[in-house]
Amino acid sequence: MRDLDIRGAGNLLGGEQSGFISDIGYETYQKILDETIHELKEGEFKELYAEELKEENRIFVKDCIIETDMEILIPTNYVNAVDERLRLYKKLNDIQQEDELQIFIANLEDRFGNVPHQTEELISTMRLKWLAQKIGLERLYMKNRILRGYFISNPESNYFQSEKFGKILSFVQNNSKTCKIKETKGKLTITFNQITSIEEAFETLNQLNANI
Repeated sequence: MRDLDIRGAGNLLGGEQSGFISDIGYETYQKILDETIHELKEGEFKELYAEELKEENRIFVKDCIIETDMEILIPTNYVNAVDERLRLYKKLNDIQQEDELQIFIANLEDRFGNVPHQTEELISTMRLKWLAQKIGLERLYMKNRILRGYFISNPESNYFQSEKFGKILSFVQNNSKTCKIKETKGKLTITFNQITSIEEAFETLNQLNANI
């Protein structure tokens, strides 16, 4: 927040908004702002954003949380300093596309040597995250050889009337032995069994994506 004050964000947003940001944190504020803008685009200003709202141009999920018991990390014997590891985690999490990811890997190798397997798996989770977002999953759970994806939490989302979701339902119907969809506590999920690595998880979701 100090950095924002120096750059004049307080003046830009106004005293009340700046104080609100200080209370909840800039990243949370940005998320709330993005969600509000998205709602306005789909509602009051849908005619103005008609082209953007076409299904082929829609981005239904902007972020996906991954929860796993797999060993995905930057080992202490690879990067010793705690603050440097935290900086690398943050930088990796901010990457949005493959070419940036390749630069990140090259920088790791240049500074610290060959990338260990745990870190390769960590890096691969970014590709998995992007793929899950593309499919329409807000969260991935990978534990005890189970891969479970959580669909968009808002049941009123246009996603559930989209052609993409219809194709997902068809895929599950045609592959009922390997995956299933069910609703638990108001959350719609898709589950795959016998997933033992990030690579297997990616290949599984990539097969699903290829059919939608």
